[in-house]
Amino acid sequence: MRGALWNTFNVTQGTDSMADHPVAADNPIKVDTPIKVVQIIAGFAVEKLGGVERYGIELARNLVQHSVQSTICALWDWGTPEEAIWRDRLAREGIATVVAAPKDDASPYKNYVDVVRGMQAAIAAPVDILHSHSEFGDLAAIWLKRALGARLLVRTVHNEREWSKRPLRRLLITNGICPLWFDGELGVSQQVVGNLNQRPLARLLGRRAEVMYNSLDFSRFEQLSISQSAKRAELGMAQDAPILGAVGRLAPQKGFDILLRAVPLVLAQRPHARFLIAGEGEMKEALQDAAAQLGIEHAVRLLGRRTDVEELLQIFDLFVSSSRWEGLPTVLLESIAAGVPVVATRVSGTVELIEENVNGLLVPPEDPEALAAAILRGLAERERLAAGVLATRPQIKEQFSFAGIAGRQAALYRTLLATQRG
Repeated sequence: MRGALWNTFNVTQGTDSMADHPVAADNPIKVDTPIKVVQIIAGFAVEKLGGVERYGIELARNLVQHSVQSTICALWDWGTPEEAIWRDRLAREGIATVVAAPKDDASPYKNYVDVVRGMQAAIAAPVDILHSHSEFGDLAAIWLKRALGARLLVRTVHNEREWSKRPLRRLLITNGICPLWFDGELGVSQQVVGNLNQRPLARLLGRRAEVMYNSLDFSRFEQLSISQSAKRAELGMAQDAPILGAVGRLAPQKGFDILLRAVPLVLAQRPHARFLIAGEGEMKEALQDAAAQLGIEHAVRLLGRRTDVEELLQIFDLFVSSSRWEGLPTVLLESIAAGVPVVATRVSGTVELIEENVNGLLVPPEDPEALAAAILRGLAERERLAAGVLATRPQIKEQFSFAGIAGRQAALYRTLLATQRG
């Protein structure tokens, strides 16, 4: 039966759109009663954790209109103020939330056992689907399937490299366990799906992943109006200084060390340029040290965790993404929504959003010289590239908005459940 479930939503690798696939259009399968789904995310600390957590939350909010009743389960309480704000907002919208356990890095294995026990105690069984959005969430879903009476397990892979720091876990879990246990695997970009479909066990079992693109609530940007001069003044930026912005976790994946190595090359020709990096993470001290060693402290500011990303984007002349690998970066969708041209590395997902020399410029990863040259070119051609962003934005909004993705996700849930009943 599991193989039959997978075959109901197979997708041809390399397809640019889901339009020709049955779950992408109006699915004829109808379910009278609402579907009960648990969306498993790492936490409600969205500004700390990033786009994956916002995706899980926004997906749950948009699934409501498709008769999908979601409980959003956070694996951890991260101890940030915004977590309570998010949970209060969702409660007002009638969406249930659960936090399994406080984050405890000192005892990670015990902490994870506490997470699983907390989930089992807090989630009302039975549920139709456990839908995970993280590697640790995948393991929790497998562990709790029987205890919570879940009929199906679904997971969305948000990154090209799962378990990036634990290759043995990737071999055992991503390549071995997940194809056996999950009734549906989704990837947020074509490259992610291609990687999943190349796993030997998945190929042996005839199980293929489905593209379900990362998405954005474009309304966050459509009616935003701020004083750019006031925002610049708030951040201590000169009114005429070119601002190069970046947003993301301060982690090796994001390649901010590469960006810092590009900064002196940019400053050599544009000495008044300033670089703003919003986010926090494990590389903060290393990046501060690197900026000092490169003599660019005056031109680079690490802004830490921000709750005003929408406003920050309004003052960026260019958005710079220096990632070594990706899934499909939410920050690039945000930049396009804000009308900001992009200079980015040519990695998974990014190439599905950025059209070379139209709405941005692409360079190889791990190449600070190429990155600096593209930044300088982007500044020189900003008006033309900004016009390209505005020209491509309607098509990107249509393909990557939650309004469309939620309908496809709901159709997939119904297809899997109906096939199981059959």
